[in-house]
Amino acid sequence: MGINGMTIEELKKGEHETVEYKQDIPKVKEKYLKTAVAFANGAGGKLIFGVENDSWEVIGFSDEEIFKKYDSIANSIFDACTPSIVPIMTIEEIDHKKIIVAQILAGMTKPYYLRKDGMMEGTYIRIAGVTRKAEPYMIKELQLEGTNRGFDALQVAGDEIPEKDIDSLCKRMYNHALERCKTDEQRQEQKKVTKSQLIAWKILVECDGKCYPTNAWKLLTGDTEESLSYAFIQMAAFKGNTRSVFLDKKEAVGPIDQQIEDAMLFVKKHINLGSRIAGVYREDYYELPIDSIREMISNAVCHRSYLSPGSIQIAIYDDRLEVTSPGRLSPDLTIEQIIEGNSRVRNAAIGAAFYYMHIIEKWGSGIPRLFEDARQYGLGDPVITDFGTSFRISISRKPFETDPFGVRNPVDNIKKKTDTKTDIKTDTKTGTKTDIKTSTKTDTKTDTKTRTKRTETKKKDNIEKLIIELIKKDPKITLDEIATSIGFSKSGVRYVLTKMRECGKIGREGAKKGGKWIAILNK
Repeated sequence: MGINGMTIEELKKGEHETVEYKQDIPKVKEKYLKTAVAFANGAGGKLIFGVENDSWEVIGFSDEEIFKKYDSIANSIFDACTPSIVPIMTIEEIDHKKIIVAQILAGMTKPYYLRKDGMMEGTYIRIAGVTRKAEPYMIKELQLEGTNRGFDALQVAGDEIPEKDIDSLCKRMYNHALERCKTDEQRQEQKKVTKSQLIAWKILVECDGKCYPTNAWKLLTGDTEESLSYAFIQMAAFKGNTRSVFLDKKEAVGPIDQQIEDAMLFVKKHINLGSRIAGVYREDYYELPIDSIREMISNAVCHRSYLSPGSIQIAIYDDRLEVTSPGRLSPDLTIEQIIEGNSRVRNAAIGAAFYYMHIIEKWGSGIPRLFEDARQYGLGDPVITDFGTSFRISISRKPFETDPFGVRNPVDNIKKKTDTKTDIKTDTKTGTKTDIKTSTKTDTKTDTKTRTKRTETKKKDNIEKLIIELIKKDPKITLDEIATSIGFSKSGVRYVLTKMRECGKIGREGAKKGGKWIAILNK
């Protein structure tokens, strides 16, 4: 029998974020009481007594002593902590030895702390499998979690906000939303934001008919010099793959939505721009999925901890781009859940404003899309790292000239001037004099256009032939499978398939899902 069905092999995976082993009850009980507090302040966890914490060897307890130890552990946890923590106690048997498991549930009335030390000295949290004393700003975050409030929605000291300032923010948010609309129809449907909406979103607090600022107001207007001086984005580009040599560095300050735009300009400046063939057309294309990079930065600004004294950092290396956001991950959210699209809103007021301005889309969609885009670019999966006090997403770069996705160095597309001598040629029959240099330049332009047209036609024909061969082999082949097989983008394949259907070269039978392609051979 194992711990809640756990096998000995699983037990020997060792301690982690929600499991800690004790060979026996320590003489200094605070050693496990601090961990009980940390579990309650986080996602919960298990204290397992009777297992050696270095080798993870099951030691166990005798029948004579186990119930005495069981009661001692339960009473100590209950008596020492504020608010009171009631552990779920069980006696388990593994490897024919009895051990004690004290399960601590995630607390609902945070922060929890050791009564004798008080809140500021006795509050602990769990970081990377280690119990640590909470910093003052972390305690404030726990207090907000315990009351289900967000820091951005808290009213701050300040005078009444004049109507003209409210109108100014509403107008700027509306204009930003219009700029981010993707279609004319979306722009026509875009509604103006009003003061009542700012109040509903908790960007403003209304009292006796007067409006007062919250932290979200300060951040959206850029009025952060006094209380939120660290609310900016640090950006740097480095030579090589370490932080040894700076190529460029800058800070994005002011309203947080404008910080995102400034950060995007910096990123675009320091990554490569090339071209690719989408369908039968050539278009400019960045080496990294630029929309996903924007969402990485937007999510960092929206979801960071504004109680943490750190700043968002964007670091560009030869082999990767990193976005680091201050603040610990929500205790009830794992990296695996984030990759699957789960999300927790830390700053709901900012999130509402960003959603209105089309800066972020529906909650949780950004990370799955980033993974999908990175795979399509042939970059592999992004790396997500939780440092306990900060959170980082890293996306790989690779040699630009050899990108199999089709991105090429833009230098290759620049027409090289032909070096020719200026010479005068005289036609013996007519006596006409011709500048050979001028003639050569004109011929070069004409030849270049002809070659380009031939090349694009040839590429189009080759792509269509590849697609027809794939359809013949597997009529039920999917868009994704075609794109992967020919090393092309989904959008490019979709375009070519549409044109081939219009020309009658291929057909389609059945539903969108489960149907099949038909190659029309006489075409």
